[in-house]
Amino acid sequence: MSTRMPATNIVATTLLATLAMTSLPRTARAADAVVSAGQIERALQAPPRTRGFVVHARPEAGESKQMIDLNIPFKFDSSELQAQATAQLKQLRSALTSDALRRDQFVVAGHTDASGSAQHNQLLSMRRAEAVKRYLVDNGVPAERLQAIGYGSEHLAVPDRPEDPSNRRVEIRNLGEMPPTAAAGAGAKPGQ
Repeated sequence: MSTRMPATNIVATTLLATLAMTSLPRTARAADAVVSAGQIERALQAPPRTRGFVVHARPEAGESKQMIDLNIPFKFDSSELQAQATAQLKQLRSALTSDALRRDQFVVAGHTDASGSAQHNQLLSMRRAEAVKRYLVDNGVPAERLQAIGYGSEHLAVPDRPEDPSNRRVEIRNLGEMPPTAAAGAGAKPGQ
């Protein structure tokens, strides 16, 4: 007597196994935690292909499937990067210039906690996203691959604690591969 798993169960099992192997915490919450370039790269890579099927996790509305929140420390109420931000930014730069991600475009999204007015937080989050983008560009990531945006306190990581420091973060989202003409000007290697 042969027992066969229905195809839907096989796909669901494959999806769960793949997600378990590649999952990362969405937010690096510990202040001293530095997410490695390899972890960032895995979080931002396109999902694996299985016999022509692409395995996708179900994203929240309007959210990229390949994203990671990073703890990039800033001085209080400022877009000036703190000295300890350098270690995380080096890892981010390394991941974005890796062979796996060098053809992709990214959103650098700044977030704040709910302290202060909505307008102030939106402007501050934009300046913080631009500071991260500026660091990346100054360290070899082509500007054409990066889009800075500020969300203020609209998308709190910890909504039940609006002033929690973990709400102050920078999110990196993969927008996918750049069009070939843009990629040629953004440092793609010839013949690729």
